[in-house]
Amino acid sequence: MNKKMIKAALAAAVSLACALGAHADNYTLRMGSGHTTGLTYVGQFDSYFAPEVSKRVKEKTGHNIRFIKAWGGSVAKVDATIEAVHKGTLDIGLVPIGFEQSRAALLNYSAYVPFTSPDPVLQQKISHRMMKEVPALQESMKPYKSHVLAAMTSEAYGLATTFDWNTMAALKGKRLAMAGTNAPLFLPIEAVPVTLGIGEHYQAMQTKLAEGSLFYVSGMEAFKLQEVAKFWNKSGFGSLSTLVAFMSTDTRAKLPPEVVQIIDQVAIETADRVAETSRKRDQEVEARLKAAGITVNTLPEGERKRWAQLLIDLPGKSARELDARGLPATEVLKTYIRFLGEAGYKFPADYPL
Repeated sequence: MNKKMIKAALAAAVSLACALGAHADNYTLRMGSGHTTGLTYVGQFDSYFAPEVSKRVKEKTGHNIRFIKAWGGSVAKVDATIEAVHKGTLDIGLVPIGFEQSRAALLNYSAYVPFTSPDPVLQQKISHRMMKEVPALQESMKPYKSHVLAAMTSEAYGLATTFDWNTMAALKGKRLAMAGTNAPLFLPIEAVPVTLGIGEHYQAMQTKLAEGSLFYVSGMEAFKLQEVAKFWNKSGFGSLSTLVAFMSTDTRAKLPPEVVQIIDQVAIETADRVAETSRKRDQEVEARLKAAGITVNTLPEGERKRWAQLLIDLPGKSARELDARGLPATEVLKTYIRFLGEAGYKFPADYPL
């Protein structure tokens, strides 16, 4: 490169920098969750999404994005996050939608099909495909001025208990803490669901209000459940696409399109990181629990199949209830089951829809 070309390139670079600087704006986004960074999805939005968005926006547009983080329910609890996004208290809200059934019922599709795949990475691929190919999912949140940035998958659900068990019969009459949307899984086996947020599970088991906790294995460490529950059962309920990052549509409309594009891209990347971290975390926490003397059981395949048969009508019933509300739930569930089948996963029962 000769001197003329070097000078021209430098001049162009300076011109671009000046142009960016001249039109640079500062934006502040309030991002919150009812959960803390101890949970994978919140931790990834805290440590990866926020700094990565700020970095790319600065590099590619010259604008500045600053995040104010409100984790642990400091602005909105788990059952009021969508309302906070709707009203503008939060620009971005992260929520386990099992606690937002009235607003995000259609997005909760994976929770209506018992014993789904326990692999968060596989579930995340299906979740991306669902959001891309089933527009009704995004459409369902428009009344709440909420745009789905990322529908993320959880670690595999299991049961932490104060007693040893590995059959359905052993759960009869046992009080189990969980989100309310999971209760139908346990009613046919005559267990007793106790609707509580995960932050209350420790005290519930300590005081004997509950004898078990339905959650992820990481909850044993993140919420110190291993202090009161010495047994963990890999029950096969599966990893669910029930962790969602919503962004206010009003906020999106106020931001430059190029900034919104960066936010959307990083959100998808963050969802993939959540899935990969969750898969790894499942394995690592289980190993640490065993080393600490926690008994880890795996529900036998025969028990899963028998349990699934008891729940054979649950997906169809859930879908029909949502269909009656004007939501295309039956088609959504059929699509979800088909997508998982195409990815190689087979459910323990053929749920009629």
